[in-house]
Amino acid sequence: METLDLLLGTLLLRPYVFAFLGAFLAIALSEIGPRRTLVWMLVGFGIAYACEWSSTRNGFPFGLYHYLDATRDRELWISNVPFFDSLSFVFLSFVSWATARRLLDTPVDGSGRIGGGPGVIALAVLLMVAIDLVCDPLSVRGDEWFLGRIFYYETPGAFFGVPVSNFLGWGFVALAIIGTMRALEASGALGGDGAPGARPLYALPFAPLLAPAFYAGIVLFNVAIALYLGLVPLALLGLAITGAVSAVALRRFAPGIAEPRLEEAR
Repeated sequence: METLDLLLGTLLLRPYVFAFLGAFLAIALSEIGPRRTLVWMLVGFGIAYACEWSSTRNGFPFGLYHYLDATRDRELWISNVPFFDSLSFVFLSFVSWATARRLLDTPVDGSGRIGGGPGVIALAVLLMVAIDLVCDPLSVRGDEWFLGRIFYYETPGAFFGVPVSNFLGWGFVALAIIGTMRALEASGALGGDGAPGARPLYALPFAPLLAPAFYAGIVLFNVAIALYLGLVPLALLGLAITGAVSAVALRRFAPGIAEPRLEEAR
């Protein structure tokens, strides 16, 4: 009962995380199906948690940092790591991969397979690090907005207080999660077309733009907080990232948006 109470407390304290998680589920179920969506959640959370557990003890891969116990009695923690923090990497890694796949115009055949070659993986890693360029400088200032002061770096860095090791760590986590999913797909562990839950559940309108729009929404959420805190250079960086992703997505898909490839393939 205590765990359920803390999980409910997490939902009430971090509603934006669960809103993003809901968007992830809606898009993932329409693109990779329930089986792969569930596996992505387990793999993403597991890798992210292991990396956070490690970093808070020996500094790998994000650099050494420490969580504060300020919310331990109000939200769910696993050991010394808040549950919501590792959970966030699930949708962050997925939206980065799904956006990279769309921006590089990788064919989506309706089977739900986790596709994309080295170029997609490299761009996905870059896109996820780009999110962190905006969000982590805000996270270390959590006491100035509704996040709250939940952690600090042992040695603050030069980029708005964030060390370079943190950005390298985000790249490592993105590569680990997406690489693991691609390896599972290649091995057949995620099931063939006929496996239960393997195919997407439904088709959504404007499918090619959904992942880029979700990505832009995450960045703009952080841009709004940056503006609230008066961090104009950080907000401008976020707007530049959003503008670049949106421009490529619209250029690729706006002319044929009425007939998304995913729905055509089905």
